[in-house]
Amino acid sequence: MPSTTITINSDQRDGLYELARNHLGSVGDLFDALERTKDFGKAEQLAVEFTEDFRLLHDIGWGEKDERETFDLTMPAADLMELLTRLHGEAVQVLVESGSETQSSREDADTDRRLQLGYETCNKLLAALDPRDEDRGRAGRLASRRSRSCCPHGDQP
Repeated sequence: MPSTTITINSDQRDGLYELARNHLGSVGDLFDALERTKDFGKAEQLAVEFTEDFRLLHDIGWGEKDERETFDLTMPAADLMELLTRLHGEAVQVLVESGSETQSSREDADTDRRLQLGYETCNKLLAALDPRDEDRGRAGRLASRRSRSCCPHGDQP
């Protein structure tokens, strides 16, 4: 799949930023996989995912706020699709969990709003990158991702 530059607006950026930060909060899992469980396949998969997150933050900025109005996503299209597919799935999990819990603060509601923006942004960008996804759905994207995975067991080490 050829490289392409996709431009997003500041609201879309905020959603993707929240999803990436949420995922990066699990960086301790890398240590656990390397040192505690010795699950090197899992460690490798996490390293790939964190590298994708870092690449996204390189494009959209590392700080919580960024004054730019637009942001160019410069990752190769295939890599961007893998990242967006993963973030989309994580958004679903987090939003379902937060929907089943009582909202304890305004901060939680703001975070959920940004996660929802991230979810919607993933949907929009995935459709723009590969219009066939409407026919294949998420399962097709995941099967495609597994076939390209460097982990011998696909997404699951």
